Amino acid sequence: MTDLGGAAARQTFSDPRDPLDGCLSLLLDGADAADRLGLPTEAAREAREEAARRIGFPGYVYVLALVGGTGVGKSSLLNALAGERVSAASVLRPTTSQPIAWVPADQLVALGPLLEWLGVQDVREHRARDLGAVAILDLPDMDSIAADHRARVEAILPRVDAVAWVTDPEKYHDAALHDDLLRRWLPRLA
Repeated sequence: MTDLGGAAARQTFSDPRDPLDGCLSLLLDGADAADRLGLPTEAAREAREEAARRIGFPGYVYVLALVGGTGVGKSSLLNALAGERVSAASVLRPTTSQPIAWVPADQLVALGPLLEWLGVQDVREHRARDLGAVAILDLPDMDSIAADHRARVEAILPRVDAVAWVTDPEKYHDAALHDDLLRRWLPRLA
């Protein structure tokens, strides 16, 4: 593991007046203090490293993830936004097994490295200019019978800029989404 302490780790990644740079520096200060007390700091240092990677991508591009359970309409929502079929929507479950990104063609160069970092390989371009530099991701189901689908989503979620939870109130009378997922993720989203 790379040593993230010291002056090299405290370099700024953008404007030194950027509050995020200051927060990342303070995080390392806290980790250094915890080291002196013999407390574990690996999680803090990994969080800082992950944040520093995200800062390395252009700040004007962002990623919105459509997240939810099986058959709630994530792919249908993306298709409605696009005005065309971008992602397969079907009664067969699970339908989406890999993340699908819908991106502006004129922002593909800027978004490409960010999507690669997220592990998104299936990229569909569009020509709309009124959406800005946003990549909209259609993610696999959180409650899929395929365990790797949920693992894929959980690996991507901490790295995206915004999340749209797509739900179906009829499906979630059992509160599985709220009890298992939202309770764990909502504190992170604040």
